[in-house]
Amino acid sequence: MDKKQWKHKITGGKAGLILSFIMLVGFSALAFWFHVTENGAIIIGRIVVIFAALAFSLALYRALFFKVLIGRDGFFYQSNPGNGRHYRYSEIRKAWVSSGRESSRQEMTYCNYETADGKVVRFFITGADTDAVEYFLQRVEAVDMVSHDNEADDMRDLTISGKVQGIQRIAAVIFIVTIFLILVNSLVEIGIPPIVNIIPIIASLVSVIYVIIQYCFYKIEIQRDGFFCRTNPFNGQYYRYCDIAYCATKEIRRKFGSIWDPGVRKTRYFHILIFADRSGNKRKVLYNKALFEYEINVLVSRIEKEKQR
Repeated sequence: MDKKQWKHKITGGKAGLILSFIMLVGFSALAFWFHVTENGAIIIGRIVVIFAALAFSLALYRALFFKVLIGRDGFFYQSNPGNGRHYRYSEIRKAWVSSGRESSRQEMTYCNYETADGKVVRFFITGADTDAVEYFLQRVEAVDMVSHDNEADDMRDLTISGKVQGIQRIAAVIFIVTIFLILVNSLVEIGIPPIVNIIPIIASLVSVIYVIIQYCFYKIEIQRDGFFCRTNPFNGQYYRYCDIAYCATKEIRRKFGSIWDPGVRKTRYFHILIFADRSGNKRKVLYNKALFEYEINVLVSRIEKEKQR
């Protein structure tokens, strides 16, 4: 590829790699000092080193393999060693940005594009990528749309699936639970009664089961005349837009942490799709706004249009 053709580049970046490396070295040195001095906090030190090593590995992987190279006539996208591909803008049906807050200090933002065959690709972006993403969106919009059927595009099928980033979530939860169980076992070995740890262990296992269920069964299929909604193995149901009497989205805030120390309390944000059919049956569906903001907006829009007929 001719490097001169790229107007903008979005990469894994060196800053995160350097920061994670410094943290890994620092925590490793601290854990080694705990080991040499036979400090009782050695278990905590080892766990912190494991997390730091994971963070460095992820940063290294992203720095080596993730890249979005944006040019005037097309762009190159790669997220792992084997999936690098160059796209012409004429191959892209639509591109958009979606975002959602996970906490008061963290907002996740993704750039999304949909290919002509209906595949949607998402990649995480930061404020430093704003100019590149704006140029990318402008180039997609500037492509001659004569070859696209705009009316068909407006009513095409869309899917919200638990499989999007599902493997990453499952791996992260299993990793955290494993570390937690190692810590619990260490506490039992130093004399803490096993009964004290039963509730945390059960909660950890429930977390693993939950993310696996979400991966296997969570799906919202948005079709031309209606939509299918399923969040667990037993509640899948198809709804026609004309049968929906009410539909809206809602943001819920929940505070977590000690009530005695407001400085360490954190606000978490949850986004819910609420709808009710004409029989009065109401459903509330939790969704990831950062990933699926566009799809949910399309679903709500189609329901509202049907109500106006």
